[in-house]
Amino acid sequence: MEALVRPKLQEAYEAVKRALECVHFCILIANCEVKYWGRASSKLGRGQRVIMLKQDGSVLVHRPYGYEPVNWQPPGSRLSAELKDGKLVVRAVRLRPWEELVVEVYEVHLLAHCKLRDDARFEMYGSEGDIRDLLANNPELIEKGLKRVEVERKVEGGSIDILFIDERGRLVVVEVKRGTAGAEAVIQLKKYVERLKGELGRDVRGILVAEDLARGVRGLLVREGLEFKKIDLRKLFEVSKEQGASLTHWLTRC
Repeated sequence: MEALVRPKLQEAYEAVKRALECVHFCILIANCEVKYWGRASSKLGRGQRVIMLKQDGSVLVHRPYGYEPVNWQPPGSRLSAELKDGKLVVRAVRLRPWEELVVEVYEVHLLAHCKLRDDARFEMYGSEGDIRDLLANNPELIEKGLKRVEVERKVEGGSIDILFIDERGRLVVVEVKRGTAGAEAVIQLKKYVERLKGELGRDVRGILVAEDLARGVRGLLVREGLEFKKIDLRKLFEVSKEQGASLTHWLTRC
């Protein structure tokens, strides 16, 4: 690792150049100006910001507040640095579609770069009850036009996770399974659908909601006339954050 405190621009340029040549993660705290051309164009005047040059070619520029970058370039961008007109100029170019981000650095307060390694798998945790409640309050995550009727509706032999009604007026039984759903989940869903049909004498659909299906389960669903909706826990977690939900049930680790 190389770290420089208040380096001169020549020193900072040489350090950034070494970082790019070695494909290192590089971070600068600097007084800079940011310009962008591409899908639109923008300019951000001088200010103290955090600039991150990542090993995959992505670039992020952060202000001292807020969690989102004020500007960025995606992975695969071509990064370069030069000294020009008394400034350290860092450039990130994306070819398709063409976009260019230019950071003009006037003063560097701190610069560090090194090779980082992170091969850990991102995992997210939430109980079936957490997932059920989130889907009950956001039925569009399952299917557009669904309207909630009841959560945990009691039927003979158990309870339906969520009961909806669709745009055509049909009842929809949703069975939620965390992780990979097996054949037993299909059997359970089929049982609830048939019992509700017998109880109400109405057309009833059944949807199994899970992160994935065990081998052979998709064919069983088709034979039983049931449906499957794959859920993405990352997306559910983002929805829960947007709605101000507590994170005590949504724990992440990297």
